[in-house]
Amino acid sequence: MSEGTAPEPAAAEQHGPVGSAYATITRLLTRAIFGESATLQRVGMRGMPNRSRAWYAVAGGVAHLLFRGVLRWDLVGFDRIPRDRGVIIASNHLSSGDPAMLAAALYPRWPKYMAKVELFRKRPGFGYLFALSGAFPVRRFDADMGALREAERQLAAAELVGMFPEGHRSDTGALIEAHPGTALLALRSGAPVVPVGITGSEQLRGGWRALLRRPRVRILIGDPFELARPQRINREAVAIAQERLMREIAARLPEDYRGFYEEQFADLGPEARIEAPGPEPASAERP
Repeated sequence: MSEGTAPEPAAAEQHGPVGSAYATITRLLTRAIFGESATLQRVGMRGMPNRSRAWYAVAGGVAHLLFRGVLRWDLVGFDRIPRDRGVIIASNHLSSGDPAMLAAALYPRWPKYMAKVELFRKRPGFGYLFALSGAFPVRRFDADMGALREAERQLAAAELVGMFPEGHRSDTGALIEAHPGTALLALRSGAPVVPVGITGSEQLRGGWRALLRRPRVRILIGDPFELARPQRINREAVAIAQERLMREIAARLPEDYRGFYEEQFADLGPEARIEAPGPEPASAERP
């Protein structure tokens, strides 16, 4: 939401007396148990809970066990993620399951995702789960300075902030053109960026039946890097930073996953296939 834009009413309050009663009851319970999220109030969503470390400790552990059981996953380079400062985790995006899967792979570390505001409006209860898990809202395709400042606050508190620079999942499985938000955040905050290449999770779009085949997924973590802060953060500076960011992500992917950036980063060459999934699953490398 752009600053100065009037907040929208919470989704539950748009459905007459029943919706209003639902909103009132859940708001009271939320305040009593978790406290009400000021971050979500910013976008007009009252009665939403603050993030809960206890919730994440349980839910993240369960998710880790579930993904480990239903996937043949290969986790590479997780020891490269700095532990003493805020870090931006920047990944390609192949399926709706990527945020939960990446969080499960990072467990017990706790990434805070910048997520589209529509996810928090899902009922019944799904929006609560996103809020409890530490996600915070952003209005896509808008100059949402509130979301940017919240991400900066998280980074200043030495948190992991999860970002998908493409803005939404790729329908083809290959990289699509990125939005400038992640690069802008990296320039403003000075936080290191950890590039992530995910391959294989597009198979999860087949629903629960795909899980019966135990699809193979690789999550490859690259070395953290920092973007040199220019004297002035303008459109040109963000474009240069964005090119560097997407180059680092593309370098973690096989050529056929590079999509929009395949020709632009042709000099990466086929050697990146060395880090792509091979015919046999490797042992998982845990943080």
